[in-house]
Parts: sequence; C-alpha cells; structure tokens
Amino acid sequence: MIIFSKALTKIEVATMLNVSPSTLRTWLNVRYFEELKNIDYSPGQKLLTPKQLNFLAEKLDLTPE
Repeated sequence: MIIFSKALTKIEVATMLNVSPSTLRTWLNVRYFEELKNIDYSPGQKLLTPKQLNFLAEKLDLTPE
C-alpha cells in the first residue's frame, strides 16, 4: 500500500507519530534497522524516502496529515 509520495524529515515523522525525535531514532536505528537498511536507509540521513515512509506506515500508526 502506497501512502507517501514525497520525502519527509525525521522531525516531521516524529511529530506525526507524536513521539520525540530520540524515540524515532531508536525505532529507526535499532528496532527496524535491519529491514530499513534493505531499502537504502542510513542512520545519518536527514530525509526519509517515500519507500521508507511506506514501510514505516505498515509498522506504525503513520498516516499523512
């Protein structure tokens, strides 16, 4: 299911999920890292691609505003 069509910053995603940026970083860099790295995720990136956002939408309550 494709929900996102544009990239978003990690801050924007954290706000959408109503969590702190630190919590989001933990989810991205620990909980879902192995799966995200298969879709070109790097811990240092500032923007999450639509493909990465759509992956997160399947795992979390992430929907566009």
